Amino acid sequence: MDLDLEDRTINRSDTATIKLAVGEPDATMIPYDLLSKATHELFSDKISTQQSTYWVYAEDEGSPDLRHHIVNFLHHTCRIATLSYENIFITNGVSAILDQLCTMFLRAGDTVLVECPSYLYALSIFRDHHLHIISYETDDDGMIIDSKFITDVLERAKPKMIYVVPTFQNPSGFTMSHHRRELLVQLSLKYHFLIVADEVYHFLDYSKKEPNGNGHHYNEKLVEHPKSFAAYHAAGTVIALQSFSKLLTPSLRLGFACASHEHVIAMARYGLIHSGGGASAFTSGIVDRILVQGSLKRFIDEKLCVEYGKRMNVMYDELMRTFGEQYITCRRPTGGYFLWVKFNDTAVDCDQLLVIAQKYGVSFKPGRLFAHDPESKARLANCLRLCIAIADCDQLREGCVRLKQAFEEYKNVVLY
Repeated sequence: MDLDLEDRTINRSDTATIKLAVGEPDATMIPYDLLSKATHELFSDKISTQQSTYWVYAEDEGSPDLRHHIVNFLHHTCRIATLSYENIFITNGVSAILDQLCTMFLRAGDTVLVECPSYLYALSIFRDHHLHIISYETDDDGMIIDSKFITDVLERAKPKMIYVVPTFQNPSGFTMSHHRRELLVQLSLKYHFLIVADEVYHFLDYSKKEPNGNGHHYNEKLVEHPKSFAAYHAAGTVIALQSFSKLLTPSLRLGFACASHEHVIAMARYGLIHSGGGASAFTSGIVDRILVQGSLKRFIDEKLCVEYGKRMNVMYDELMRTFGEQYITCRRPTGGYFLWVKFNDTAVDCDQLLVIAQKYGVSFKPGRLFAHDPESKARLANCLRLCIAIADCDQLREGCVRLKQAFEEYKNVVLY
């Protein structure tokens, strides 16, 4: 089983397996009503139809209306007052812009630095560009930035780009501390590397709001996560990536990048973008209506964060109840999609465990998928990633039961 060539295809007809490997929302978390209403409004907009606003090629930077409204959204949600629409570039999703940035700013053989563990499909993109990938250790505060990091990585390896998933990281769930964000930006100016921050989980923060018992009203909790990397756009070394895939639905294939005006111009002049006319004007029109009416923020606050927060707690509590500290180490993330589980016994091989788990009707992503080099893969062999977005609370509980059953068989057959 060559997990470097792991197949992303999902057998959607298999309803018996609890697919905790899949990083996407289940059907109950997709706002069909919002999407339907916005689409109907788009078709009913006679002025826009006469002017062909949403029916022809978009501007290279993307829909001007959507760019302006994204700035307003970031002002209110992230308290970033320095952004203007000139700092926003509409993308066809994070994967597309990440591939574009590799083509624009890197050449085969250039060094890109990633976290260990890192987002597995970003690693695939970097491999496709024949980049030299190196990884560095992380802890609960994100990528460790110490004297060794400066000496061994920045001064010797000289990366041209550092790719991070700083908030509720995929796969491990950590959030990079404010101090390390500030330090990384300062170092990018000194050592002349580009920071690409993949922030698709930034708004899925379950610690900021909690129900107060009065329906859809919420009490603000005194918990403040580090600011978005979008706040560092003026540095000229930072490009922060966002996506509507985790907030509305993956099939939109729409997102945005926050960067200096110079970087936005460069991205807009990229040949593929200029030829294709920018990101889909039609899809942008749908999302823009949801955004400008305040529906997106309400949906995030009242649906996504509430339900996903419950699921995260259920999954963590059930894992610890079922396995206990005797067998596993696991942090409880306060946002995002994922739980990262490390078996205390370093002899556990989650590649082998997956084969048995599938027999019990549950799947997960083995840890070695989230590393590039053999040494890192070996260190992550006793780890696995679980997704809380793809299943409801009852399914998550059952998934933990099945995973424990699989582990008991694995122990008896393989370990002992």
